[in-house]
Amino acid sequence: MKKETRTTDPSPKDSDASVRRNLTWLRASYRFHTFAYRDPRSAFSAGQGLPLVSPTAALLGIASTLFNLGRPKDALDLLKVIHTCEVVIDPPDGVIFFRAFHQLRRYVTSQQKKKGQGVSARVGLTAINQGTREYGLVQGLMTFFVGVPRELVEPVKLALRNRDHVGTHDSLCSLDGEVTECSEPEEVVYLPPEVWQRQIPQVGDICTLMLSRFRQEVRPAVGKHWWMAGGAETELVPYLIKGRFTGTSRGKVYRKNPTGNLRGA
Repeated sequence: MKKETRTTDPSPKDSDASVRRNLTWLRASYRFHTFAYRDPRSAFSAGQGLPLVSPTAALLGIASTLFNLGRPKDALDLLKVIHTCEVVIDPPDGVIFFRAFHQLRRYVTSQQKKKGQGVSARVGLTAINQGTREYGLVQGLMTFFVGVPRELVEPVKLALRNRDHVGTHDSLCSLDGEVTECSEPEEVVYLPPEVWQRQIPQVGDICTLMLSRFRQEVRPAVGKHWWMAGGAETELVPYLIKGRFTGTSRGKVYRKNPTGNLRGA
């Protein structure tokens, strides 16, 4: 009698690992007219600027662009596997940061502070507060390397070609050159802790930034159609990047190559 063999379905973690081993990498470089990305640890009303963005911001920006282009199916397909995608970012040559005041607008949604007074007459109207945020003047290109499953290459290429901002909506950028397929980058120092804690690369000046990344599948957070980063699906970890920060009387300066020249610094 022939012995029956049983097969077991792979676990979700095994399946995710298999997807990560077979990613196709895309390369896209951007020039910035203005740049702003808030350190995930800083308060919204007093945002501290970073010289590049988190993996979560890069990937959700691609999904957002696909929605804006009228490609909801492609966006939803990406969101299903977004936690398996990889991001490596080569920062620009330098960024000069300055602090600017801006208006914080929000809808009034709460009732009166005191009980028994009923609903506030201002519910649905806009409340305006003052805040500050660090903006950056960028020298050189910021290059994104994005690893995605093969079946999503064309939609992601389309999104990368049409990105008009990275970070905040007033962080305006334009694509420099073309979006191309490439091999996984090895020369760029943008390393998560499980890599650099084993051995710190000998590349001159390096620093760490707290950035957010996906740790599990992303699920709708509000109803069936809204996704928000920052919950159990994400985590903050110290990424290692090349470069150095120096302080000035009016802000701070980031240099990827501290011995090089940075216009205006």
